[in-house]
Amino acid sequence: MAVMADQTIFSDYLARLQRANLPRWTDLPQFDLYMDQVVQFVNDIVVPLGLGELTATMVNNYVKKGVIHAPEKKKYQRGQVANILIIAMLKPVFALDTIAAGINYQLRNRQAAQAYDAFILAFIGAVQQVNSDFTGEVTINKVNREDTVNIQSAMVNLAINAVLEKLLVEMMAKAVAPLPLTPKAKKKAAKA
Repeated sequence: MAVMADQTIFSDYLARLQRANLPRWTDLPQFDLYMDQVVQFVNDIVVPLGLGELTATMVNNYVKKGVIHAPEKKKYQRGQVANILIIAMLKPVFALDTIAAGINYQLRNRQAAQAYDAFILAFIGAVQQVNSDFTGEVTINKVNREDTVNIQSAMVNLAINAVLEKLLVEMMAKAVAPLPLTPKAKKKAAKA
């Protein structure tokens, strides 16, 4: 009986993920937003996914750390809102520095709209893949539908994969991050 309840909870969550409304660039607000509007907009998207709530304090910290540009006249532009949304989606798994490095790398040689839409489409694709994998007979990362009957087994396999994937992303972020300036290079840059 408990297994059936576990499966129902899991199936309901998969269905909720499938219904998630992840905005494309053109769906982001066309006008600048105040802090409370940004927080509300982002929370309306991430909370139904089961991700933690965004707070104004968190956004202020992103600005202080230089991950998000400071608002102009207390208003956030579309690109800032997009980055805050991406951070809110990745923050449960990755450190802020890793997320910032990833955002910066994705913005190399392409427009913010293109990079943002690529992220959102990849996320939507991953949700659809997971939903398909757990409702069909397909196997993903050595976990198939029958394994979900035994959520314990699936949980272990997915947790291990999550850790390995996190480690790989962090290594990639380090590999593409700009090298820190040596003291000699800092002096040279200061003179320029």
